[in-house]
Amino acid sequence: MYSSFVKFLDDPGSLKVDVPLSLVKQVWGERWEHKNLQSFTKVEKWVVSLRRVNSMPIITDGWKRVAADLNLPKTSLLVFNPLGENCLELSFFVNGVCGDCYYTFHLYGRLGVTIIEDAFNKQCSGNSPPDSTYQICYKGSFWSPEVCNDIGIQDDDLLIFKRIDDVVFDLTVYRNETEIVLTKRTESDADVFKISKS
Repeated sequence: MYSSFVKFLDDPGSLKVDVPLSLVKQVWGERWEHKNLQSFTKVEKWVVSLRRVNSMPIITDGWKRVAADLNLPKTSLLVFNPLGENCLELSFFVNGVCGDCYYTFHLYGRLGVTIIEDAFNKQCSGNSPPDSTYQICYKGSFWSPEVCNDIGIQDDDLLIFKRIDDVVFDLTVYRNETEIVLTKRTESDADVFKISKS
């Protein structure tokens, strides 16, 4: 089940944003074309349209105004969260940070580490980030920092961490631009190496 999606703002002057088809069908069904959506951040609201271009859904008709009003730098990360039938909540990450959240890519899974953005450390901890162990809350369950291995997060998955308190972070996982729900891996799901006999 998908509940949100992410896009990098590669062209701030673009008139459209493409949307994952699987999410569109799940949220709005087969009759999603020409749907008007109220898009909003915590302080601003706009009306945009969901249309079909080359058989794929895009957000347009109003998107240029959203991009102009937000005046975001190139490569900002946009997070779109459909709420109900006609609303689309928008949040954005600049320099990897959005309020009490930061994003990173899962690049060092084999080493058992996840990177915390410098900008986030400076914002939340000043110049001396805490030297402590963190706990991860994923879909209501608490995990050790090895959660990436425990629930099957893959290399290059995009991870959004939301700071709950000094040692607890809530985790959201995105794969192919869409939020995914992972469960604890069974033994058969774990990495298995086979050695063939010669």
